[in-house]
Order: sequence, then C-alpha cells, then structure tokens
Amino acid sequence: MNKLKFCISLREKGLSNNEIVKELTKHGFEESELDYYLKKSDEIYLNQLLNNKPKVVRKKASRTFKSLILIASLVLLISVLMGYATIGVIGLFLFWSLIKFSSYR
Repeated sequence: MNKLKFCISLREKGLSNNEIVKELTKHGFEESELDYYLKKSDEIYLNQLLNNKPKVVRKKASRTFKSLILIASLVLLISVLMGYATIGVIGLFLFWSLIKFSSYR
C-alpha cells in the first residue's frame, strides 16, 4: 500500500505519466508493477477528485416568501397597467374635449 500511496502523491503533484514512470523506476519499481500502479493511482486519484469536490450550498427561499414576492409583482404589474389605463383615459378625455371645443368655434 505504501507504493500505491507514493504513486498517488506523484499524481497529486501534477506529474505526467512519463515523469511518474521515471520516478517509480528511480525508487525501485519493477516493469511489471508500473502499469498496475499507474492504473490504480489514476482510479484512486480521480475518485478522490470527484468525491472531494466542494459542494455548493444554496440557500433556498421558503415557499411563502416566493409566493409573497409573486403576489407583490402581480399587484405591481396590475397597478402599472391601471396607471397606463388611467393615463390613456385622461388623454382620451383631453383629446375629446379639445375636439369638442374646436368644433364649436
């Protein structure tokens, strides 16, 4: 297991396969062991990377808060539409009154 940990530590350092093979031959690994330890260290290192990813914690708004925001935005939308409608009605009233006064002269 010591050899496997050493190979994984070389992976963690960011060495390429060729550099890892050179390091392993320096430390007395046999040719038959190289492929096995390279494959095993790849598997273990990738599993560690995938399992140790920091999890993103999102704060979920409560359902009532979302409902209140939705209702407030609906009220705001209706008030804007009513505001445009009243401005339109006032504009029509002014336009009709101008036409009315100009037609009598």
